[in-house]
Amino acid sequence: MRDIRGFFSIDAMFALTLILIISTSFLNLYGGRKAGVELSGARLEARLVGEGLAAAINTVYANGSNFELYLGLPENIGGYSYRIAFDSFTRQISVENSAWGTTNVGVIPKNVQDFVLESGDLDDSILVYWDDDQIRVVSA
Repeated sequence: MRDIRGFFSIDAMFALTLILIISTSFLNLYGGRKAGVELSGARLEARLVGEGLAAAINTVYANGSNFELYLGLPENIGGYSYRIAFDSFTRQISVENSAWGTTNVGVIPKNVQDFVLESGDLDDSILVYWDDDQIRVVSA
């Protein structure tokens, strides 16, 4: 009788260990996928921020020299601070961070002055306006 009882307890410990190993691997897989989804969400939100700013620049350009537009941007994207830069040569707005990389969005006008908005500039609203023959983007 003792041999049978010992056999069942070793069997039970083996089954319990197997269940713990399987659950741990599923939890690790879940954690990795959750982090990946959060990063993808932050990347998409960064794209939306870039497209919103590009739409503001295109709107100011289309409405002429007496038009200005105020725009509010989030301070953080997915809990990360970010930076926005514009390159007039490529006509691309870059929303960048070390966590998700860089997202680029194009604009229509050629006469946009280069700008960089750091995380401290994003606390305030952003002003997009004409200055002589160029469109400027500044923290208001």
